[in-house]
Amino acid sequence: MILELMSETITDTGYECFVAKNVDAAVEIVKTTPGIVLIVTDLKMPGKTGADLIKIVEAELKQEMKFIVMSGHGSPRIEENGVDIASYPFIRKPLGIDSLIEKISSVLEAK
Repeated sequence: MILELMSETITDTGYECFVAKNVDAAVEIVKTTPGIVLIVTDLKMPGKTGADLIKIVEAELKQEMKFIVMSGHGSPRIEENGVDIASYPFIRKPLGIDSLIEKISSVLEAK
């Protein structure tokens, strides 16, 4: 339900938004949808993690994208798979939807 609310709010703000409930679904969306420039991911998910998603998109799919990482667990660090989470914009949960929209805007506007 929270994922749907976030998606609706992001869409209402004027951004096109795709929703994936796990890493494999997100990878499939990236593979089949040209023009995606930003992925917002939770760090902790069942199975594969947000760090796994970053690694797959960057290393395996060879796609340059911006990422925003969310987590309610600890602080940014280098994950077991070698991804340095501290090098990506980070939002600590719980988060307000306005904070997320502001972060999305600032990341997309950054060069």
